[in-house]
Amino acid sequence: MMKNYLLLLFAVFILSACSKKEESTLLAPQAFQQRLQETPNAVLLDVRTLEEVEAGRIKGEINFDFKSAEFDLLIKGLDKTKPYFVYCASGVRSAKAADKMESEGFEHVYLLEGGIKAWEEEGLPVQK
Repeated sequence: MMKNYLLLLFAVFILSACSKKEESTLLAPQAFQQRLQETPNAVLLDVRTLEEVEAGRIKGEINFDFKSAEFDLLIKGLDKTKPYFVYCASGVRSAKAADKMESEGFEHVYLLEGGIKAWEEEGLPVQK
């Protein structure tokens, strides 16, 4: 009986040690918009350059340029427990940003599939 208990305890320990951390979630534009609107304390993070942001942005975003030298420092100052909705122009930089954020311990990161280009193609609102 004790042997079975120890085996079960060992199995639970191994499974918890091997469990993979949560990965970012890739969402199509409509799903991204809906989840963003429905999520309390959501933070919309635009990782494009300032020039790109000035050409059009999703309302309510904060901008941390992924290409800037300060990006790593800026994300370290964020609350890691909040849900972050990250986008860029086409999805490449936001995926890289999400990888960095996950390595820093961010719990919930959502990515806009296809970036703001896909968002605009869906006819979703952009502020100029």
